[in-house]
Amino acid sequence: IYGLPGETKERWEKDLRQAISLNVEHISAYHLIYEEDTPIYNMLKQHQICEVDEDSSLEFFTLLIEYLQKAGYEHYEISNFCRPGYYSRHNTSYWKGIPYLGCGPSAHSFNGTTREWNIPSIDRYIKGIEEGQRVFETEYLGPTTRYNEFIITTMRTVWGTPIEKLKQLFGIEMWEYCRKMATPYLKNGKLEEYEGALRLTREGIFISDSIMSDLLWVD
Repeated sequence: IYGLPGETKERWEKDLRQAISLNVEHISAYHLIYEEDTPIYNMLKQHQICEVDEDSSLEFFTLLIEYLQKAGYEHYEISNFCRPGYYSRHNTSYWKGIPYLGCGPSAHSFNGTTREWNIPSIDRYIKGIEEGQRVFETEYLGPTTRYNEFIITTMRTVWGTPIEKLKQLFGIEMWEYCRKMATPYLKNGKLEEYEGALRLTREGIFISDSIMSDLLWVD
């Protein structure tokens, strides 16, 4: 986690050098988010601590990319870096829309068109399994939701959003809409077409939220 209260460029560079020295296979790095009803959020609201400014946040993210890439890590997802071939199999399944099965209380499952989640109660979950009646809830994902999730998850990765797959899954209208909204970013170098996919360039990563927001379908 970076962007901590009072963090400096020097402290962040020291953290990066230490992480690299451990020679780990995978590094995930996320900017601190202040979630409501947490102690650190309350400290922020009471002015006991201050958020880092936007310029510092941008500098920290730039340093993160530069240090890890120079050390041989592949920047394969906005917040994730790995040694060649050591992608997170768990998270990559989410980013690529691969169906998954969740087992146990509160576990989530996804089959491409629906999302399910088991009840959180351990006792009720066990009772349901023993009686052959798994207790769960289901969310049916409509075309708009599935399209938007497809954009958000695939665009975050080095593999990008596969153009033909988008057309096959969501049809001509959404495909043409995506192409239309992507055009300005292709022209200004924030997006590129690479191996049949739309993907963020180095410059595009820094405004990824804005780009993905523009590509989303709004009913």
